[in-house]
Amino acid sequence: MRKRNPRLFLASVSFAAAATASALGASGEDPGAPPMPPPPQAATAPADPAPPTLRLPNLAAPVSYALDLTIDPAAPGFHGSIDIEIRVPSRTGVLWLNAKELKIAKAAAEQGGRSSSARVVPGGTEFVGLAFDRPLEPGALQLRLEFEGVMDETSTQGLFRQKDGGDWYAFTQFESTDARRAFPCFDEPSYKVPWTVTLRIPKGTSAVSNTPVASDKGEDGGRMRVVRFAKTPPLPSYLVAFAVGPFDYVDAGKAGARKVPIRIVTPRGKASQATYAAQTSGPLLERLEAYFGVPYPYAKLDQLAIPQTVTFGAMENAGLITWSEHILIAPSSEETIRFRRVQASINIHEMAHQWFGDLVTLAWWDDVWLNESFATWMADRTLIEWKPEWHEDARRVQDTSNVMFEDVLVSTRKIRQEIASDDDIVNAFDPISYQKGAAVIAMFESWIGPEKFRSGVRAYLQAHANGNGTERDFLQAVEAASRPGVSAAFETFLDQPGVPVLDVALDCASGTGASLALTQKRLLPVGSAGTSEETWKVPVCTRSGGTTADARRCGLLEKPSGSLPAPAGACGSWLFANDGELGYYRTIYRGDLLPKLLEVADARLTIAERVGLIRDANALGEAGAIPMAQALAMVPRFGGDPDRDIVSATLRSAADIREHLVPPDLQPHYARFLSKVYGARARALGFTPKPDETDETRLLRHLLVAFVAREGDEPQLREEAKRLSLAWLEDRKAIAPELSGDVLAVAAHFGDADLFDKYVAAARAARERRDRVRLLRALGDFPDPALVRRALDLYLTDDFDPREADVAVYTAAEANNHPDLVWGFFKEHYDAMLAKAPREIAGNAPSVGGGFCDPAHRKDLADFFQDRVGKLPGGPRTLAQTLESIDLCIALRASQEGSVEEFLAGY
Repeated sequence: MRKRNPRLFLASVSFAAAATASALGASGEDPGAPPMPPPPQAATAPADPAPPTLRLPNLAAPVSYALDLTIDPAAPGFHGSIDIEIRVPSRTGVLWLNAKELKIAKAAAEQGGRSSSARVVPGGTEFVGLAFDRPLEPGALQLRLEFEGVMDETSTQGLFRQKDGGDWYAFTQFESTDARRAFPCFDEPSYKVPWTVTLRIPKGTSAVSNTPVASDKGEDGGRMRVVRFAKTPPLPSYLVAFAVGPFDYVDAGKAGARKVPIRIVTPRGKASQATYAAQTSGPLLERLEAYFGVPYPYAKLDQLAIPQTVTFGAMENAGLITWSEHILIAPSSEETIRFRRVQASINIHEMAHQWFGDLVTLAWWDDVWLNESFATWMADRTLIEWKPEWHEDARRVQDTSNVMFEDVLVSTRKIRQEIASDDDIVNAFDPISYQKGAAVIAMFESWIGPEKFRSGVRAYLQAHANGNGTERDFLQAVEAASRPGVSAAFETFLDQPGVPVLDVALDCASGTGASLALTQKRLLPVGSAGTSEETWKVPVCTRSGGTTADARRCGLLEKPSGSLPAPAGACGSWLFANDGELGYYRTIYRGDLLPKLLEVADARLTIAERVGLIRDANALGEAGAIPMAQALAMVPRFGGDPDRDIVSATLRSAADIREHLVPPDLQPHYARFLSKVYGARARALGFTPKPDETDETRLLRHLLVAFVAREGDEPQLREEAKRLSLAWLEDRKAIAPELSGDVLAVAAHFGDADLFDKYVAAARAARERRDRVRLLRALGDFPDPALVRRALDLYLTDDFDPREADVAVYTAAEANNHPDLVWGFFKEHYDAMLAKAPREIAGNAPSVGGGFCDPAHRKDLADFFQDRVGKLPGGPRTLAQTLESIDLCIALRASQEGSVEEFLAGY
């Protein structure tokens, strides 16, 4: 939530010829040379050329880099040099590179045996210009820059440092445009060349980078070590990575056709926490290698734990995947079911990038989806095959449905969004690029067939290995391996925003066989200012109950309306219009199709399909396409299902109405409704696991019990939460680790000042970050506004790391118990909050008003950010989406509150 004033240290310094640069003293002058006469003064100094605005001007390109950095994690500053071999395509007097918050100390250039001097041209916050005393000619150029910079201790962008357990560490995070914070370079993904990295580090530390260590020797009387790494294959700047610190190393074996060594790299003393990652990384890598048909492309794979990250959970640097520590490693007591599943999913995602993103890299950030959609889809499909008992196909449906709620906004992005500003680059890493793109890939894989799709993927990788690829390259490869028209159909989902909604009717009157009458339009919520003119080429796969087995039929709906053949037996049975729940669309059933489908749903639909059926009803209710009471009827119909994923889908429907569609006088009815549907099961589960429970039962407890205890009429569960929370303060083993945050939050939700004080004291005393975050998060959930204000005030103190204390602010805002209190605090302390927060989350600031649902607060939010949002990276889109969401909430309340009241009146 912070926007830092950029610190650009680019000095206008002259730099000497390469032949004499090494002889110059610190002042830049030769002490033995006679005084130089002053240069003649020109009548008019030439004006500096204007810097680029977004992209480099493509006047030159790197051929290779040699980076040499001195890094002491215990000191805030770093310095080094970079030698860049450059190809100059045409005569020019100015060379532009990317540099941010760096001081250029010296520079030297040589071309064709001749040295050139130049001066630094200021380039704003993102660029540095080098104006040469004689024009550069076409051909090879050797450029050497010496520079220095500062490692941030709050942000996790660029080259930053963190303290953990008394030790200092230095790490990097360069995606998407932050390599320029660590060294001057051509910081765009299309500039993909080999790198040689050398790190000069203190004795007692070690270093890792993208490639294995080539040499490691002492220097400066043994006080420093010089670690030189092997040359990399071609890499863009954003995939270069390194780290320095007193690391522990866990051997995770060798894997793949080339028997690549794998290590888990942890902060000192945490090697014992790497058990799960060490066990699973090799087998998962081999599954990916088998799918791609290409051996793992790098010489080693290190998985590196960073104590704390801000806006990323993991990063796919080639050969060195970096992770937020709490996702990669855990003490045995914290290695929960959820930890293992999340860790495996993200591990597959990041390792998939080693091929799709690293081996073949996007050419520009408008194709972020090529990286993120594919890796997300690959993680889903791999987990479905590897661990079918985890029901990842149902979780994928939940993820797809969630992103559809964002995709109905007029202010949403396209999957392949044109990049016109730095804000667009920031916004590109969102659920549209990840979950929507993955869902669209899954839909087309299902339509054309998994084997043909894989053939296209392999052809794309082989054609562009160690280079760059584009949307067109990928789609052409898939189409060549499958059928004509795939690219055109795929592009209708990539190049326009929104969610199709299909109106489905069954026509059994035709003498030529049963057919489906289909109509498509863009799904727009009630109150939306958008239009429904978009049309997609939608792969539609349907299934019905045939005479002996289910029958399946697929076709392509290319126009606003059309007819497709129905599956055999549909007229005498039931019809499901999204087989496997793999289509990226919502479905409205006409006639008696939905009642017939509900009759057989438990027996004939998969778990994933039932989840999709429930989530579609919820979405259509929120869009105003059906009465909300009809959507809510799905909750008692499926709420008692034995499967956790189906219960989860119903909980989303039940929870969505609470905040704005249940008036105060109906809150008791709402609580009784929840208790009637879920109460007996929640009480039977309780907050304490029982011996020999299945994983699914434990996950259901986490999902269900805290929600019912908070929102239902369940005094027994509330008392249990209070008792357990007090016990946990004395003994961390009193609550199962997967439930500790839930129990603390429920107790807080009904807690008093005495419990609040106990939580604050425990947070101050907690040695483990996990425990502090659990307590701080719960502090924002107390019912007394005076206590909430005290929780908010903690963010402004130095008692806690702001990257931990911010969870109290988020909880208070999301709980929506005291919206005016949180909003008033935010406005009053806006500048102070931005000053404490990592700069990369500043663009999220407008979302603090996301819980509003009335015109007055909407206006106040818009007015407050009108002159501020332009300074927040990615902020304009966040504000636009927040304001649109408020508008839609106001319209939804007017449209559906009566239907909700009618439904709840029966409880």
